[in-house]
Amino acid sequence: MITDHTLGKLEFGRILEMLARECRYSVATEMAGGIRPTSNPQLVETLLATTSEASELLVQFPAFSIGGARDIRDLITKSTKGFRIQPAELLTLIDTLRASRDLRNHFRKLPDAHERYPHLQEFAESIENFSTLEADLNRTIGPRGDVLDSASPALGRIRQAVRIAHSRLHDRLQSFLSGSRHSSALQENIITMRDGRYVIPVRADARSLIKGIVHDTSASGQTLFIEPFDVVELNNRWREQQLEEQREVDRILDVISGKVGDSADGLLRMVMALAQIDLAVAKARLATKMEATRPAVHRGNKGERVRDTDARHPTQYIRLDRARHPLLDQRKVVPTDIEIGDKFRVLLITGPNTGGKTVALKTVGLLTVMAQSGLFIPADDRSVISVFADIYVDIGDEQSIEQSLSTFSSHITNIIGMLENVHSDSLVLLDEVGAGTDPQEGSALARAIIGDLLSKRAMVIATTHYSEVKAYAYATRGVENASVEFDLASLRPTYRLMIGVPGKSNALSIAARLGMPKRVVDAASAMLDPDDEDAQQLIDDIRTRRDDISTELAKAKQADDDARELRRRAARVLREAEEIKRQARAEAIAEVEAELSDAREAAREINRIKRSGIGELPDRVETARQIRAAQEQVREVQKRKATPKPQVQIDKAPIRPGDRVRVLAFDELGDVVSIDAESAEVLMGSMKVRQPLASLERIGKAKQSEQKTQTSASIARERVAAMGTMPLELDIRGKRVDEIPPIVDSYVNDAYLMGMPMVSIIHGKGTGALRTVVRDLLKGNPAVSRAETARPNEGGDGATVVHLRQT
Repeated sequence: MITDHTLGKLEFGRILEMLARECRYSVATEMAGGIRPTSNPQLVETLLATTSEASELLVQFPAFSIGGARDIRDLITKSTKGFRIQPAELLTLIDTLRASRDLRNHFRKLPDAHERYPHLQEFAESIENFSTLEADLNRTIGPRGDVLDSASPALGRIRQAVRIAHSRLHDRLQSFLSGSRHSSALQENIITMRDGRYVIPVRADARSLIKGIVHDTSASGQTLFIEPFDVVELNNRWREQQLEEQREVDRILDVISGKVGDSADGLLRMVMALAQIDLAVAKARLATKMEATRPAVHRGNKGERVRDTDARHPTQYIRLDRARHPLLDQRKVVPTDIEIGDKFRVLLITGPNTGGKTVALKTVGLLTVMAQSGLFIPADDRSVISVFADIYVDIGDEQSIEQSLSTFSSHITNIIGMLENVHSDSLVLLDEVGAGTDPQEGSALARAIIGDLLSKRAMVIATTHYSEVKAYAYATRGVENASVEFDLASLRPTYRLMIGVPGKSNALSIAARLGMPKRVVDAASAMLDPDDEDAQQLIDDIRTRRDDISTELAKAKQADDDARELRRRAARVLREAEEIKRQARAEAIAEVEAELSDAREAAREINRIKRSGIGELPDRVETARQIRAAQEQVREVQKRKATPKPQVQIDKAPIRPGDRVRVLAFDELGDVVSIDAESAEVLMGSMKVRQPLASLERIGKAKQSEQKTQTSASIARERVAAMGTMPLELDIRGKRVDEIPPIVDSYVNDAYLMGMPMVSIIHGKGTGALRTVVRDLLKGNPAVSRAETARPNEGGDGATVVHLRQT
């Protein structure tokens, strides 16, 4: 278990605060604050995969959100306990139901959603269909949070009675004011209210002139607010109707509250699904801000037998490439590379103070905790993390000499607790192990602690100043030295972590560069143990060789990074090209839709100005033909979108009129009609488009059309001859929805050409789907004057009567 003490030392709470600020849903914000890392590797994989899906979703839909969802958990709890939910609260429920419906529909419309967003899709699919409850709420509650008249038939009747009673009361008061008999007694010629009843202001000295009930007086006492006896009964009646209205409203709210309570479990699941999706998207937003990536999760063989002589860790492995502490300024932080577990399982980091040892320690711990919480980490995407059951941390920031004893005691007490519980699936992070006491004893204690942790096969990263600990690392299998580099020229740390090389204090070198007299530096050097000097020379040689190797590795890594960047750019360009192609197709369909609208408008104009007579038949036929052609264009483009494209051979010859070409913007084939300097007009089916020559690929010569152009008159003659007589009814029952448009359009246009005043379309009642499709088609047909439901004896809701325009 990863304790709150560990999370506090690693400052994980600050990461959660950053995550909470990225949430858009208050429930997700609350969940973000309660996130804790999991030690289940499968769950870690799932959490990281969900964040990855959210990142991809934001790339495709940058403005994605869960809409106007609200935290309705208190409302749901009230409904389960029998409390009445008020209209304003129900309005928040309506907003949340609408947001959940839109979200569920959004994922259902996404192409390949189950393959691309399986975890987010699972959350979306867990949202139940509350269409019945939503319909009841929309019928009951208005957009301003009021109970609508449509909430119940009784409420509509009562409110009508309230309005009538109010009107009668108001009329009686107005006649009372307009009469000259009481005008002298009135303070003002107005109607006002007191205690929920209408009154008029009367001068106190004229009280006897108006008989009624005094409800209030002015502050000065010169005005009395009187309800005349003549309107008392009308006021009573109006008030009674209001009370009856309130009783009906309360009854309606009780009923709707009960329905909410019946759906409580599903509504709570909906809230949690919305929150989980918003939380995943918040993780993706945070990853973008941190420039974080998804780490790989190391899956060690838990059943592997461990030998005491093994230096590596049998199940755990950490590799952080260019890792950055997420709470530091990302523009200034120096990335670090850390690897542990493959060749050794204990890493001892040495080096000067303020050199970055503690930051490296915290970076490993914090990034591990973030990954185990489903968060991306600020490191290269080649990084690997392990899932630890426990993480133990002893990091002390106290530097006060006066508190050294208490600090040492605190650290030792903390470490004692670790040693009692640590095991092979534990990560242990120790800062300045053994510090705060006599150097000789502290060094010995540090080595003993490291040895005990090594025997328990835990993964350990520790920092120290003791040179004896460095030697211990050299002599002990499974332990490795590391150091943070220090630049003697600038007297500044580089914060670069070098694994395999122990650090040195550089005290004498730093003192000399700061101006310490040479005699003092030489005297200090003479006091050093010769064996220590030889060891230091060996370390310097190792450093030199490591620097040479590091330079070569850096060059290789830079080449690899360049290649990865080129692949990223290529992938981005490919995505942009796909988006451009998709937009171009959408624009083409919109253009055809616009042409269809223009054709219909032209037909309406022709119908307005044409006179009746058989001589106009060709014109009418031509108009209908143009409309059908435009409609066919839309269907043809939409059909081509879903039709697999045949493989064709590209011809490099220059493009000329009559050539067959591929239009790259649409990924469609067409015939070149004409060419100018830089573009060509291409016929794609029945649609003409103008495209740059650079966006065309020559396929070959176009096939010659064997069809001959017909005149409007010949079309009219052939059409009329072919039609003969027209049936008065069209029966489409049993047809599929996608079969309806061409059948209905053809039938209505033919009836229009025959000059028929009206026809009937029989679609049946059923679910109403066919009726909806038919009436939508009729609304857009210029030959139709109006459409209406058939009379009961002619089919009722199962048929639609179509009235055709007559010129």
